[in-house]
This record gives sequence, structure tokens and C-alpha cells, in this order.
Amino acid sequence: MRLAFQNCHRVAVFPLDSSVDETLARFTSVRSQVLNQSPEFRDC
Repeated sequence: MRLAFQNCHRVAVFPLDSSVDETLARFTSVRSQVLNQSPEFRDC
């Protein structure tokens, strides 16, 4: 299992299988992190 964090307040678990690498890359991308910013979690 791989843990992936987004903006230090959202976490996802991905299998080690390479078939999910694209999904993992989208989840951890800068774009996804910017789109999921929340003022409440800004200073985490």
C-alpha cells in the first residue's frame, strides 16, 4: 500500500500495483492540491 497526502489534510491509500500510477499522479499533482485548498487548513 502507498499513502498519498494532499495539502496535509487529505490522505488516500493506493495499492502498489502500477495500474494506479496515473491516478496517484493526478491525486498528488500541484493542480489537484491547489484546487483542494481550504482556508481552514491553510496553515497545516
